[in-house]
Amino acid sequence: MLTQSAIREEVTNRIVAALESGEVPFWRRGWTRSEHSGPPTNAVSRKPYQGINRVLLSLMGHDSKWWATYKQWQSVGGQVRRGEKSVTGIIYKPITKKSVAEDGEIETSSFALLKTFSLFHISQIEGDLDQFRDAPTTETESTFVDFCPAEEAFRLTGAEVRFGGSQAFYSPSGDFIQLPQKNDFCPNQYYPVLAHEISHWSGHETRLNRLGKFTRFGSEAYAMEELVGELGSSYLCNDLGVPQSDDLGNVTAYLSNWLKVLKRDHSAIFSVASAASKAADFVLSYSRPAETSDSESEAEAVAV
Repeated sequence: MLTQSAIREEVTNRIVAALESGEVPFWRRGWTRSEHSGPPTNAVSRKPYQGINRVLLSLMGHDSKWWATYKQWQSVGGQVRRGEKSVTGIIYKPITKKSVAEDGEIETSSFALLKTFSLFHISQIEGDLDQFRDAPTTETESTFVDFCPAEEAFRLTGAEVRFGGSQAFYSPSGDFIQLPQKNDFCPNQYYPVLAHEISHWSGHETRLNRLGKFTRFGSEAYAMEELVGELGSSYLCNDLGVPQSDDLGNVTAYLSNWLKVLKRDHSAIFSVASAASKAADFVLSYSRPAETSDSESEAEAVAV
């Protein structure tokens, strides 16, 4: 069994390798319009994976969102093809331990326990599973992406968005988002940029109170919050069906700092991925019913 530090190191190494590959980051890939497209989701519980598992499964680059364990696929009539390799998922379980101090007082300490489990994608599964597969398409079918759901989801947050100028940013002091005019954006760039900035907006002290969370990274704290914005943007765009641009202009500026921190601190990506998931969930909470918490969703996705 892998130790806690070995699990963190393995996960970080996989993400660092993806960042160093020179390819479009996995969270920037465009998303095909299909009922089976979207964030990586458990095929049995129908709940999206959260935190680090969402990142790890996205690394695989599949269009279809369906994943499950070996036994879960069997439970719905599927069978993993011989020779297929699994993807390692992570169960993050908070543990609270009580002990008696020398003075007789009860002390409480908390720590995180990491465990691994194996997941397989629908493309690795044989069997009559049409409910998880796309029907054949014809050339006459429309591929137009309707952005109205994104407009509505962002509008319902009540976030103040100002238009004008040549910069895109979120101002914590003024609590507003500044963007260039919509017509100034290249195709498939406007919504990912807005999603990036509204991810930062979610971290304001009156909301998730996250913006000071990464001070332990010192001078690289800003780059870590930017990575939260990048992943949060991807999560939101994937959830809302918005295609994303392959332009890496906003990514390369922070890439070296991301790699520096991830190589030095193997727990960093866990903190960032969790923060990005919470940011996306918070933004979508204004337009969607409340869902099960991250920890409960993750546990159910494995246990079902």
